Amino acid sequence: MRLLVTLSLAIFILCLKGKTAGTANVSSNKKDNDIKLASSTSNCSVSQCNVFPNDENIYISSSTLYFDYRTLNNSSYCAPNIPCSILEPCNNITYECASSTSVCIINSCCSPQAVCLLLSLTNLYKSGWSNGSSIDTARDSHTASILTNGNILITGGYNNSVLNSAQVYNLANETWTNTGNMNSVRYHHTESILKNGKVLVTGGNNGTNQLNSAELYDSSTQTWMLINSMKAAREFHTATTLTNGKVLVTGGYNNAELYDPSTGNWTMTGNINHERYSHRASVLLDGNVLISGGNDGENILKSAELYDTSKGTWTLINDMNTAREYHTITILADGKVLVIGGHNGIVYLNSAELYDPSSKTWTMTYNMNTPRIRHTASLLPNGKVLVTGGNNDNIYLNTTEIYQTS
Repeated sequence: MRLLVTLSLAIFILCLKGKTAGTANVSSNKKDNDIKLASSTSNCSVSQCNVFPNDENIYISSSTLYFDYRTLNNSSYCAPNIPCSILEPCNNITYECASSTSVCIINSCCSPQAVCLLLSLTNLYKSGWSNGSSIDTARDSHTASILTNGNILITGGYNNSVLNSAQVYNLANETWTNTGNMNSVRYHHTESILKNGKVLVTGGNNGTNQLNSAELYDSSTQTWMLINSMKAAREFHTATTLTNGKVLVTGGYNNAELYDPSTGNWTMTGNINHERYSHRASVLLDGNVLISGGNDGENILKSAELYDTSKGTWTLINDMNTAREYHTITILADGKVLVIGGHNGIVYLNSAELYDPSSKTWTMTYNMNTPRIRHTASLLPNGKVLVTGGNNDNIYLNTTEIYQTS
């Protein structure tokens, strides 16, 4: 005989006094190791969300209602609706919960009282995008990279003038703080993490001229130092840290060069097949480099190329679904490549697509909430992707979005 244990929260409905986050019934079949959630009708006005299970053994009933609960910092938690009477209140001043196993949410139907939502109820997560904390200075054409401590550094960019300012995003408390300024104002530049943890910034434009200068950021001292310049001044290029520790800089022209941190020197390498700028590049898990899209001076490109680091040569691969420039390219934990936003020569894009290196194919994925160009996208340690800033129809953005893979 199969053992069926049913936990019903219906007994709590009788205790409610016109204020509810809803009810959820949970059934757990020990033999089949599945969980079935079924929800009754709720008067909750919080936006609903779609969820996918973390565990293949979890089954979600099509009648189950899930809601997009938000923290003070606008972090999103997708969870079933439950009675306010069984939720512990959190501090309405500090918005903290007594237990580390809960998170304080402020937009439930228990409002105005903020309540502690059990994190165990959020193990069914929402795929797609949610808003994050705003950066202090709206900017586009900036760069971003993840430091060795997990925080995110954004540098330079443009907001009515060229910027040399830099900010760091603290992943733990979801806040932005200013850090040391670069030696040169620059936008359309690149930013790369070296094997020693320092950050290499190259080229760009200072508002008057293209730059061949480069500088290093030391996160331990929050200081910048100028180093040897590139062979060529360039903007709208890419710079990618290879598995051997060198940095590959491509485009702005059809040429490419390598930076060796051990010597501090720059050397030329093989030319790309299609001259391009405003493209994007990233290292695949096999160590080779993917570049996609951009502009050749006449057309927006949807072509893509692979750089063989062992041979120093380039090969054209399948085109993207959408021609785009000023987009971002991010390697996900599973090795797939997420390409986000940009411009196709006609409109600003909120579309995104995935490249699968194993099948060498491109497929469309979830759209962003906001079309944007010249933004940044960073893979977080939790597997999500943080998108910051950018420009939408000549409006500088300080908004951020978070992409959750399914």
